[in-house]
Amino acid sequence: MLHAIKKDKEMKAQRNSHKDTTNAYKLWTNRVSEATEEAQKLKLKYEEKTLPWWRIQKRSHLSEEMEKKSNCVRQLMNDECLKEFLVDKPPEPVLKELNVPQISGYPTLQGALDNTLVLLKNNKIKIIGMCGTKGVGKTTIMRNLNNNEEIAKLFEIVIFVKVTSNDRKLQEKIAHRLMLDKGVNNEDSDDVARRIHRELEKKRYLLILDEVEDAIDLELLGIPSDNNNGSKVVIVTRFPLVYKLNRVQRVIKVAELSPDEAWKMFRDTVHAFNPKIDSPDIQPTAKLVCKRCSRLPLLIYNIANSFKLKESASSWWAGLEDLKPWPELQSQGLEELYSCLKFCYDELNDKRKQKCFLYTSLYPADSKVYSDYLVECWAAQGLLGDINDTRSYQSARNCGIDILEHLANVSLLEKGEAMIYVNMNHCMRQLALHISSKDPECSFYLQDGEESENLSNSRAWQQARWVSMRQVHELRRSQDCSTILTLLLRKNPELTALPECFFENMSSLLLLDLYSSMITQLPSSLSKLTVLRGLFLNRCELLESLSSEIGLLQFLEVLDIRDTKVIFIPLQIGFLTKLRCLRIPFIASEDNEAQNVHVISKLHRLEELTIQVISYEQWCNDAKNVLAHVASLENVNHLRCCFPSSIILGEFLSRSKSWHRKQNSFRFTVGCQNSRRPQILESFEYKITNYLRYCNGGQKDDPAIIEVLPKTDAFELVCHKDIKKLSNFAGIACLERIRGLLIERCNQVLTIVSGETSRNVMNGIQIETAVILPNLEQLYLENLLNLKCAFRGPLHSGTFSRLQTLSLKNCPRLSQIFSNGAIQHFSELQKLKLEDCSKIEELVGEDIERERDVLPKLEILLLVNLPNFKSICATHTLAWSSLELLRIHNCHKFKTLPLDSVNAVNLKSIKGQQEWWANLDWTNNEEVLQRLQPIFVASNEYFS
Repeated sequence: MLHAIKKDKEMKAQRNSHKDTTNAYKLWTNRVSEATEEAQKLKLKYEEKTLPWWRIQKRSHLSEEMEKKSNCVRQLMNDECLKEFLVDKPPEPVLKELNVPQISGYPTLQGALDNTLVLLKNNKIKIIGMCGTKGVGKTTIMRNLNNNEEIAKLFEIVIFVKVTSNDRKLQEKIAHRLMLDKGVNNEDSDDVARRIHRELEKKRYLLILDEVEDAIDLELLGIPSDNNNGSKVVIVTRFPLVYKLNRVQRVIKVAELSPDEAWKMFRDTVHAFNPKIDSPDIQPTAKLVCKRCSRLPLLIYNIANSFKLKESASSWWAGLEDLKPWPELQSQGLEELYSCLKFCYDELNDKRKQKCFLYTSLYPADSKVYSDYLVECWAAQGLLGDINDTRSYQSARNCGIDILEHLANVSLLEKGEAMIYVNMNHCMRQLALHISSKDPECSFYLQDGEESENLSNSRAWQQARWVSMRQVHELRRSQDCSTILTLLLRKNPELTALPECFFENMSSLLLLDLYSSMITQLPSSLSKLTVLRGLFLNRCELLESLSSEIGLLQFLEVLDIRDTKVIFIPLQIGFLTKLRCLRIPFIASEDNEAQNVHVISKLHRLEELTIQVISYEQWCNDAKNVLAHVASLENVNHLRCCFPSSIILGEFLSRSKSWHRKQNSFRFTVGCQNSRRPQILESFEYKITNYLRYCNGGQKDDPAIIEVLPKTDAFELVCHKDIKKLSNFAGIACLERIRGLLIERCNQVLTIVSGETSRNVMNGIQIETAVILPNLEQLYLENLLNLKCAFRGPLHSGTFSRLQTLSLKNCPRLSQIFSNGAIQHFSELQKLKLEDCSKIEELVGEDIERERDVLPKLEILLLVNLPNFKSICATHTLAWSSLELLRIHNCHKFKTLPLDSVNAVNLKSIKGQQEWWANLDWTNNEEVLQRLQPIFVASNEYFS
């Protein structure tokens, strides 16, 4: 009977495989096994041969044992543990995903996975973001991450859930994964949160939230935020705004596949069913089909599967010709992609924003479209509202930037560096062209060379509203172009002339862009463009003059003629009374005189002015006169110009009617010719609007500069004759706003900041020492021939409190970077580069306190061409708790790495010359060598 009971319980346990048996039941089964064994022994004794009379006593003893064992068996049969012997199983540490596509052959996808693994091992990072457009492979990467063997070793439990818009349902999914869902439907969310919190608070967990579209309150769900045990959260989204809302510390951006990766994925998908894809007559067509897939894995997989059974070149070609834009293809995966992207478009819920998005599809996929230019195009189309005497051009521009940022934040556009430009990927462009083709107000004609075969709108260009043509050799007069609002003839190097009557029937044209064409003059029919608002002639390098008809463009708001040969300043510009934005070169005439300078003062509505100085010597003679007219303009709020001297700058500031009244943005170069793209601006991830470059100055010239500095975001100080340290030059208050600073070729500089004295002198005035450069993020020190110690302490608390990047280059007398405790003020520093400093021997001096967490956020350390450099810190080893990348080049005396078996836990790469690595001293450090050898990369290449 006992065996029968045990058998019944075993069968019940098998039927309830989702449950586990209690520990008491497991002990009971052990006792049953023991009792069975003992009963068997008694049975064998009993069944022995008949016993003689003199052994009756022993047999009587056996009866007592059997009765005792029988009682034991009865107790087992009625044991309390049999009543409730099944309980819920604890959750599996990892629930393996099934049928997961392999990504090991695709560096773009595998790289994103590897970067995620590195961040998951970083103890300082709790919340990681992964961002990329729909269909780019984010979920596939996460499924591979979930199944990765390292994950099972790193975490006690992995929770991988697809997020819904309903927080309650998300909480239920998490509770279900933790096997806490019993009774969840009858509990309020706070009770469920408490149960989740209790389950996770002492566990090292990984929470992967896929398809996140908004902010998520993790604590409200019950996810512990204060267990510093290495638990992580990964937020996967297609919206950049989401990782900002969710306090993500690091973001991994997943890009489209490279063309080679896309072809490999397409080819492998087809080849598994049809090896004929490799035949010479099919492969070229197959590559054209692959090109239509926008390098998105989701599109590649679906379209490849629709072609995999085609066996002849003819069927492939027929399929290519029949291949509609992907939004029209009937496939579950593609319909999901289209509905998702179309949802993003519909969710704009603003006709103006939608039209701005559609307009951007006029430019080739993945090409850089500069933000300021794009906003000007939108404004010319009337998409940003009216611009008149009550509403400024700046207001329209602000509106456009707001729309641009919104489109980027919802992943309809992709941000470029510092938001200076945006681009639209292939997938989004196909969506936009598909929508535009069905909207008469956004009808388009595109001639994009190779891409023209993909276009979904084949109407004649004369009947469209938005027209963009590239690779044009010549243009003919059109019969009726009265519907055209935008005409983009950008980047047509073989377009040398426009027919005289070309614009005759374009009376509705609002924007004309001839950027980088080879035209030599404008046709007389330009006068017919009576409502034109934007005219872009920049980089028309053969254009020497503006036709007289340009003065008839009474509604023109933007005119750009930079990088042309047009002499400063065309008289016709004076008739453009509604001009708001003018970008013009300064090229002197043959008699070396600036002509028609008075024209500038007629542009009463002008808000933005750029003077691109080409003839610098002549500009030095004429600048004072030209700038006097510029100063008379009352509405200028953005000025890009160079000033031959700080004296001329000072005179301009004193005369300017807009400088003190307007919220100005500017790009000033003083004492030298302006550069195209200043070095200091390249390093920022966001756009810097107020920039000042000051060259060849002296202390007596500084007052005008000091007036501009409080409004300056990025400052380049070059070849100053007198400055010995920064506070001598400008005084501390003037530098509070500075976020980027370059000091170059100032050969009197001995130190940048110093705490040696309690008071500093500026032009003979005593200035109290206080916080210095509290908002500085980037600092570059270059070619400072007498710099000996960059930062001398003690410094006021808050000094350099936001500095992230520090670079010192070609400072031959530099022997110390930090001294007297100054290093403690660089707690936010993330990147440090030291290059061509021949005297320096050590990075961190001996005067630091004996604590291991110096430079706690330093991630990148680059040491380049330092012939006498010997050590990072001679006295003791530092923690380097955030260091990830170490680059060494031509530092032959640097023999010992500042690393041991426990520090620099997040280091993932050491790069240097093989000879240097081979000569390192590993005495008593064999364990460290074994740790670092796998992450060393030998390279003789110079790096920046």
